[in-house]
Amino acid sequence: MPTGAALGVSPADYDAYRATVGFVGSGGRVVQFEASLRAGGQQSTAALNATPQIRKAVSRAASSSGATASGVAGEAAALYDVSTTSNHDLIKIIPVAIVAIALLLAVVLRSLVAPLYLIVSVAFSYLAALGVSTLVFIDIAGDSGLTFILPFLMFIFLLALGEDYNILVMTRIREEAKTLPLREAVVRAVGRTGSTVTSAGLVLAGTFGVLAVVAGSSASGSQVRAIGFGLAIGILMDTFVVRTLLVPATVTLLGRWNWWPAAMSRAVSDS
Repeated sequence: MPTGAALGVSPADYDAYRATVGFVGSGGRVVQFEASLRAGGQQSTAALNATPQIRKAVSRAASSSGATASGVAGEAAALYDVSTTSNHDLIKIIPVAIVAIALLLAVVLRSLVAPLYLIVSVAFSYLAALGVSTLVFIDIAGDSGLTFILPFLMFIFLLALGEDYNILVMTRIREEAKTLPLREAVVRAVGRTGSTVTSAGLVLAGTFGVLAVVAGSSASGSQVRAIGFGLAIGILMDTFVVRTLLVPATVTLLGRWNWWPAAMSRAVSDS
């Protein structure tokens, strides 16, 4: 390795060059600074939430020093950008997905009433599962927050699975109601589809529950554990509360209005 004397510079200048070579571009116009966050580790929620303030401080420093451009890199900044984009996309995706699913339900069930409460039933299980996850991991376990990807994953899985189960149960109720009074049709349809829905829900909830059991104790392990727990709880609620109690009870209470405006709404017996 050449020394400072061999390059014609003083030892002090050469040592300064060696110390800064990893942080100054070859043209001398780009400078990189490394700093530790007082908010916490790069994977923590506190560090993620501190990103906007850090970027403002860097922008002020760049402006006062005459820099033409500036930026903040690192895991916390990257997670903040992904989280912000995910939340922004979720706001757009939810209405589009709900409208698309509602239209499909209306076509399959030939009803404008049933899709309304079936969509609400999925929203119920989604919000309830998200609330339970918040209670367990933030209020009880003391975590600083839930991973940003959990609401998105829960919405996608619970909407898809919930409406899949809805279609299975509701189409069976519709078929039974053609020859039986609605109350009897609901009882028979739930009995015939109950084992299928329950077994499928238990298998899938158990699969996601494994993530909550085997996840490590690191920050990333806590995120995996929250994802597994949230999805498992949401699926169990959808299986045993929404599909077993809420939807059949709503169908029974609404009676023939379940099938409005189809001709079946005038032919079905409520008793």
